This record gives sequence, structure tokens and C-alpha cells, in this order.
Amino acid sequence: MAILRLDDGCELDYTVDDFTPPWSTSDVVVLLHGVAECGDAWFGWMPEMAAHYRVVRPDIRGFGRSTPMPRDFAWSMTRLNEDLLALFDHVGAERVHLVAAKVGGTMAIHFAARHSARLKSLTILGSPISGGDIRKAGYSAEEIETHGVEHWARRTMVDRLGSSMPPEAHDWWSRMMGRTPASTQIGIFGFVPTLDVTDDLPNIACATLVITTGSTTNAAQNLTSEEVVRAWQSTIPDSELAVLPSDSFHVAAAEASAAAAVTRDFIKRRGGGSA
Repeated sequence: MAILRLDDGCELDYTVDDFTPPWSTSDVVVLLHGVAECGDAWFGWMPEMAAHYRVVRPDIRGFGRSTPMPRDFAWSMTRLNEDLLALFDHVGAERVHLVAAKVGGTMAIHFAARHSARLKSLTILGSPISGGDIRKAGYSAEEIETHGVEHWARRTMVDRLGSSMPPEAHDWWSRMMGRTPASTQIGIFGFVPTLDVTDDLPNIACATLVITTGSTTNAAQNLTSEEVVRAWQSTIPDSELAVLPSDSFHVAAAEASAAAAVTRDFIKRRGGGSA
């Protein structure tokens, strides 16, 4: 684990996993987690990715081991973009393969539309392009205020992870998400519904992979069916769609090995990947 101190005093925690030969020059892959998670959420990707790339797993500001954000923090895409650019510079990466899940993918779309020159490729997994339906999915700051983050995580875990993962996995994810400071989660629940990156999609100028489960039965995912996802994915100029069937909306978690393999194949084929 390492720490980057940002210009506003926030400490951004990140982990580097690199099992490539020490004499080789490896591409950098940055893995961006979703709301109420941290870089630990990507553990299932490490066997596939870290043997071939220098993998950087940041805890987005406010989450994991990074500095908690107050509930009245002025969240903005501009600030989150600046955090990513600072991280890229800090780890010495002019261009990276950016891989992002859930709302992290929404943030990554916004970033890519403005900073494609810093990306070799973009992969987004189970991500909405609009946050406006968050309350329809049963997510509310009131629940966090009353019962805490872990209670909310456990209540919604079946939709998040689906039926393929054992109870022990549901418990681990609930506890991991439960470490999110309530102030951060309450604040970002006010920010997420304002997000809409629809107009950014045509402006992404790097090879892009969109991965979804294609589920039409998961109430917690507002972009579920293959038809719906393909409609907006097709507006990204140089993009592909991969469907990994699952009753989970969090494909990066529930189908970690398969999603990592598909992502690595895409990077090799389309992103100029070195492995």
C-alpha cells in the first residue's frame, strides 16, 4: 500500500500489484472501484492481471483507506478527474489501461471523453450511464444515516453478487463495503443521481470494451438488458460489447475470473497491451 497526498490535502491510498519479470517493461492497468468499495474489490482479478501488467488499485477519495469525505463535500467529476490524473503522474504512467466497475465506470466514461490521450484502452463493467435511478434501486442516504453502510450493503447484496457466490462471499463483501465512512456514502448518494454521461460516449477516443451481464431481472441495475447496453455502447466510436451471463449486476465481482480474462484479451488485441 502507498499514499498520494493530493493538492487539497486528501490522502489517496493505492496498492500496486506487479508480478511481471523485473527486467520487463509492463503496461500499467488502473482498476477503479464503485461506490462503497475500495481497491480490495479487485482481488479476484489479480491472478489474471498482475502477472502481465503493473496493476494500480486506488481507493477513490473518501473510500477504503483514503481520507474520508465530509457529508457536505462538493463532489464533482472535475475533482475526480484531477485525482486520476494526479495518480497517473505519481506512478509515472503517461498512458494507462483504465478498467472501472459500476459507478466507477460512469466516472471513467467522463474522464475518457476528456482525457483519452492518457488512455491506451478503457474497460467498463456493469456501469450505468445515468445515476438518476438510484432511488428506484432502493438506495438512500436515509438508510445509511439510520442503519449504517454495512446494513445497506447486506440488504442489497443478493442483487449485487447474484446467486453464484457463496454466503461467505456475501459476508466478506458486506464487511468490506461496511468500512466505508457514513459521511462519504451519504455525500456521494447526493451526487450520483446528478450523473449523466450520455453525451460523453461519442467523445471517447480510445479502444473501449463494455462488459455487462445482460440481466433483465435484476431490479438494482438500471441498465440490464443486452439490448439497452448495446444501444449506448454502440455510440462509443471504437468499442466492443461482451456479455457474461449472470443474475448479478456487479459483473466485475460475480464473474471476476471471466471478466478479467476477457479484459486482458481485449487489451492484447485492441489496446496495444504488452502481455
